[in-house]
Amino acid sequence: MKMKHTTLVFMAMLAAVASSRADLIKPINPAEFDHLHKMIQPSKGESPWRDVAWETNVTNARRRAIAENKPIVIFTAADGSPLGRT
Repeated sequence: MKMKHTTLVFMAMLAAVASSRADLIKPINPAEFDHLHKMIQPSKGESPWRDVAWETNVTNARRRAIAENKPIVIFTAADGSPLGRT
């Protein structure tokens, strides 16, 4: 419980700092948006994990790993599922 409280306080502090500095952030010119959007996209081959056929169901992943004689990797997070399901 204490960890969640600390996290909330930290997030509130970040929000306060961000809102006090909002006037320093220049808005994006609509004419530049498409160019900037293309610049921040990953280059081809830069994120190979995106090409992996990830399983989101543990049971299906176990069956597939057994059938293909491959290991299984389970990614989890302290605050819940990385897929947003807790």
